[in-house]
Amino acid sequence: MIEAQNQKASMSKTSLDQQIANALVDNAVNDGFLISINDGEETINRSRNIAEIIKAMFRTNMDTLTLNVEERRVGMITLIYGNGRNGLDVIGDHTDIPHINRLVERTMKEFER
Repeated sequence: MIEAQNQKASMSKTSLDQQIANALVDNAVNDGFLISINDGEETINRSRNIAEIIKAMFRTNMDTLTLNVEERRVGMITLIYGNGRNGLDVIGDHTDIPHINRLVERTMKEFER
């Protein structure tokens, strides 16, 4: 019970931008993507380590996630933090292909009110 309260309190302290970005990373890894991330300084290369990826995020106002299947780049997602609408516009752009469209749509559905 106390753990659930702590988790809920922690979520309320996390911005909606961060919650959506974290869910997107989690969903992408669970879909089998390897993620490379570049915020202009820090780079993570083809990782499935969710904690490592999230730790490298949020250092600037924008991150670019490159989604890979094995060695092949299949698309990108740009996250822009503080982009408006209380965090719901955090996904600024993404590659328009079916797999990534479904990933983005499924992630955003988790945050519909």
